[in-house]
Amino acid sequence: MITEYYFIRKKELEVKDLYSFSGIYSYNNGFNHVAIAAMVLGILPNVPGFLITIHVLAADSFPDWIGKLYNYAWFVGSFVSAVSYYLMSSKKSNTPSPS
Repeated sequence: MITEYYFIRKKELEVKDLYSFSGIYSYNNGFNHVAIAAMVLGILPNVPGFLITIHVLAADSFPDWIGKLYNYAWFVGSFVSAVSYYLMSSKKSNTPSPS
């Protein structure tokens, strides 16, 4: 949401379309698939560290730096999600098509 507002839409919103089911902010069946994919990509780098922390995997299953990413999960996830959302959204277009 932050990436969309600040970097893609440049802080300009169509207020009328915020409340419209068929406006420019409508997505396929109400879901922004690009945002969901970006969220999943943001979670993935943190999974090995999580599994090591809860002792499902041995600490030497992954390189040490990958396991330690989990200590910064919020920052890593936010950064990866923001960058991937920006890249995937800019490939589509700057405005989603109404469904």
